[in-house]
Amino acid sequence: MNHDQEVVAIWEEHSAIGHHYEELRADGTVDSWTEPPFGETRYPGEDDPDHNPICDCPGPSPLAFCLECASCAECEQCSCNRPRLL
Repeated sequence: MNHDQEVVAIWEEHSAIGHHYEELRADGTVDSWTEPPFGETRYPGEDDPDHNPICDCPGPSPLAFCLECASCAECEQCSCNRPRLL
């Protein structure tokens, strides 16, 4: 590896929407990138209008959301005896 291309410092920032990285090289150049790339979702299908992050019910929200355990009674994720539905 060429000495001019040696990485002398690394900066990382992590957030709920992804990760940002920067590397300072010995010659003064900075390489930066994000994961996932800008404009792409972190997980496949998150940009789908019917994406439901809680359960497998169709549509963007659970059909029977239980306030006690924060899961879906319709998909049988809820283990409460008497679900307190939203």
